[in-house]
Order: sequence, then C-alpha cells, then structure tokens
Amino acid sequence: MTIGNIISYLRKQNEMTQEMLASKLGVSNQAVSKWEADQCCPDISLLPKLADTFNVSIDRLFGRTGHTNKYICPTLPWDNDRTLRVVAFIGHELQEFQPINNAEDIKVVYEGDALDINSCISVHCANVNGDITAGGYVECDAVRGDVNAGLHILCGNIDGDVTAKAHVECGAVRGDVNAGLHILCGNIDGDATAGAHIQCGDIGGDACASAHIECGNIRGDANSKSHINCKQIEGDANSDGGIYYIAEHNAL
Repeated sequence: MTIGNIISYLRKQNEMTQEMLASKLGVSNQAVSKWEADQCCPDISLLPKLADTFNVSIDRLFGRTGHTNKYICPTLPWDNDRTLRVVAFIGHELQEFQPINNAEDIKVVYEGDALDINSCISVHCANVNGDITAGGYVECDAVRGDVNAGLHILCGNIDGDVTAKAHVECGAVRGDVNAGLHILCGNIDGDATAGAHIQCGDIGGDACASAHIECGNIRGDANSKSHINCKQIEGDANSDGGIYYIAEHNAL
C-alpha cells in the first residue's frame, strides 16, 4: 500500500472526512485529497502530527509491519495499560462483555508476559504479573495475583486466590483454592475447598472436599465425604470414610 492508500484507510477507520483531517493538520482539503490520490506526499514535518492523529507509529504510515505497528483504537472504555483484554467487535462496534457458550472451544494465545488478563474465553499465556479472569480455562506460567476461571486452571505458582468451576492443577498457592472438581497442587497457604478430591502438600487453613483428601499437614479443620489421608490435622476433623495419619507423604 502507498502512503496515500494508508492515509485514506486510517482516516476512514477513524470515521473522519477529508475536511476533518485537513482541519486537524492545518492544511487544505485539496492537500489531503492529493495525498490520498498519490499525487504528492505530506511534508515531512507533518508526519508526527499525522501519526498522532491516527494514534499509530510513523512506520505504520509507510506500511511497515511488526510488533510496534499495531493499530490502536483511540476510543475504548478503559485505560491504555498493559492489561490483556479479549473483546468482540461487530464492525466498529464494541460488544458488551457477555459469557460465551462452549468457551473451551475458543481461546486466546498470548506468548508474552501480561499485567492483567480479563477474557470471556479461554487463555493460554506466559507469566502474568497481576490477576486473571477467564470465562473458559486458564493455562499459564506463574501468576502474581488471583486467578478466576470458568473451567479448569493449569498454572505454575499462584500468589493470590484461585477459583475454578472445574479442576485446579498448579504449583504452590499463597491464597485460598476453590474448585468445582478436584484440586491437585503444591502447598496451599489458605483454605482448600473442592467439589471432588484434594491432593496437595501442606494446607495452611481449612480443607473441605466432597471426595477424599490426601495432603501433608492441615493447620485448620478438615472435612471429607470420603477418607482423609495426611500427616497432621491441627483443627477438628470429620470424615465419612475414616482418617489416616501417615509418617511420610509425597505431595503431588
């Protein structure tokens, strides 16, 4: 694409007429018309202002592509920060955040690190320095904040709380863990609640499972609809299938 083609494309993307663009740049309508017809090029001194008007890099005006040349929409209802947001557009219209059926069939893959992630579909990414909210599953490396998933969570260490409607498989968790199905992880500093079984290292708070609990030390209460198999329980314990204390336990 020529620079004239690109100016015409970006102008229309920003819903501007030639007159509106000319007014912003302090040039005549005829000048903009000639640029877009490739009869002449903008003066070099106008390039920074032209790029700022379209909220793109100067490289983008010359058709150069790469990581620094992504189109930035100038009017969105959030700050231009490093949060990874997955949204849907129909034409130029931003759609409201709504759950998506069969979210496990749709995912966003992001290869770099992110500050926060807010997605109505599944997320596959590297490290996250903040929180993650996903309508589907979450598969990533370490997370510095909380993780909330509509399906399962498969991560490294998590520094905050963890909530999943399906299962949770991760490293150490510094907060609470709440899973609709099983919990399979390292040490949990807070409470652990599972709709199925719990298999982990030490639990710093209470442990409650609809199936069995197999872990290291439990510093709070323990409740299980099946058996409990652990090193030590410092609080109260209640199990329909019996409580077994073991000298050695290999945490999963």
